[in-house]
Amino acid sequence: MSVDIALCADRRILPGLVVTVRSALEHTSTLLNVHVISVGLLDDDKEKLRKSWSHPKCGQIIFSELATNKIQHFRSTAYLQSKVTYARYFISELFPNLKRYIYLDSDLLVFRDLAEAFQIDLCGNLIAAVRDVGVRTKPLDPALRRRLGLHNEANYFNAGFIVIDADSWRCERLTEKLVAVSIERFDDLHAVDQDALNMLLEDRVLLINEVWNTWQYEKPNPLAGHVVHLVGTIKPWHLRYADKFFEAYYEDVIFASFQDVLSRTEYRDWQPWNFAGLGRYAEWLIQHTPTTDMVVGKLRRLTARVIARNKRD
Repeated sequence: MSVDIALCADRRILPGLVVTVRSALEHTSTLLNVHVISVGLLDDDKEKLRKSWSHPKCGQIIFSELATNKIQHFRSTAYLQSKVTYARYFISELFPNLKRYIYLDSDLLVFRDLAEAFQIDLCGNLIAAVRDVGVRTKPLDPALRRRLGLHNEANYFNAGFIVIDADSWRCERLTEKLVAVSIERFDDLHAVDQDALNMLLEDRVLLINEVWNTWQYEKPNPLAGHVVHLVGTIKPWHLRYADKFFEAYYEDVIFASFQDVLSRTEYRDWQPWNFAGLGRYAEWLIQHTPTTDMVVGKLRRLTARVIARNKRD
């Protein structure tokens, strides 16, 4: 048996991508076939990734390029400016031979055997995923239910780790539906593609144990037996990670584990840009500079609220 995994990445998340797959390879009991949707990765990047994933448990490594115009019309937010996350919509189409696969965000530490998740009985559902930490640890939010039109916000799932029935996905034309809802409900998608996935798959998801998508904020220790999601706008490959996550746990457990896996890849000597000590400022500026669609969307939502208020008055 082999396990198919799929990821999406551009050059900005290369360190996360290489560590996610390498950590998965080091903890699997069977071959992993790696499928990557590339949005602007260079040939040199792909070669370094192939070498980084050279491992007895690595099967095929397949890259498929996605044109940026496929995702340019979707929403971005201050939390997630990159639109590469939407590339996941097209995995089942770009890799038509996949029957079932595990989608992985490119900011995970995989310290659990993915073969276990790959063999989960979906019980007639289209996907399996973990409830989002927000609904696992906080009171239910009726605003979430109303905004997305959900039946039960308690089942809202995080999209960082998903087992997907690709045949059913294609049969039900989920790619077309997700593209349509992402454009039509643009202003409602505060969590971008994750919201869209929840809107369409709320009644088609098998909710699985949180060990498959444990957030770093939950501080699992040891990491063994978990898939740890490095959520947040600041990642271990950013200069500002040590500034934001100053607790010993994040340095001694998360950052150290990330660097340990990275050290066994072709990116072992990789360092974030820090010319003349300006790296932290550059990271902050990039994170806080709104994209055009963020500005236009904000103005449109503000105008709509003003009009609605005037009508009430």
